[in-house]
Amino acid sequence: MRSSFLILLLTLGFLPAKAQTNPKQEFRAVWVATVANIDWPSKPGLSSEIQKQEVINILNRNQLLGMNAVILQVRPSSDTFYPSALEPWSRYLSGAPGEGPEPWYDPLLFWIEECHKRNMELHAWLNPFRVALNHSQPLAGSHIAFKNPDWVLKYGNSLYFDPGLPQTRRFVVEVVKDLVARYD
Repeated sequence: MRSSFLILLLTLGFLPAKAQTNPKQEFRAVWVATVANIDWPSKPGLSSEIQKQEVINILNRNQLLGMNAVILQVRPSSDTFYPSALEPWSRYLSGAPGEGPEPWYDPLLFWIEECHKRNMELHAWLNPFRVALNHSQPLAGSHIAFKNPDWVLKYGNSLYFDPGLPQTRRFVVEVVKDLVARYD
């Protein structure tokens, strides 16, 4: 009995060593939130050059920390940090809903190019159903919530697309398909 217990104990002791294998590459990512200017840009309405310098600073700092990926919020409130025919530019970029950066550039493309220069991956993070953090925030005139107000629900102080509606889900899928088709 004693020897059986010892054999069992030794077997169990060696199992974890055998079961653990090191991955070929670790995923060490940093999240960059754009909603309410949490991480980037530091405030709305900055010039394109200052926005770009902030991107470079964020990436350089995280590269030094050993990060190899960025998860960037590119669609915080049914508005975008990239040019889109489906949704307006984000208020958190320019300071005004629907207005792009000045002078014009594609912020998402800039992030991708700067990440690749550092051998970092960029993963786009989309909030699928949030329309506005605060229902009193003005939306761009081209916002889909104006075209389809019956898609929108108020929850607390925030506005969301109703995820129970097939048309809202289809719209979100179209947004994702558009993004995936245009960016690598």
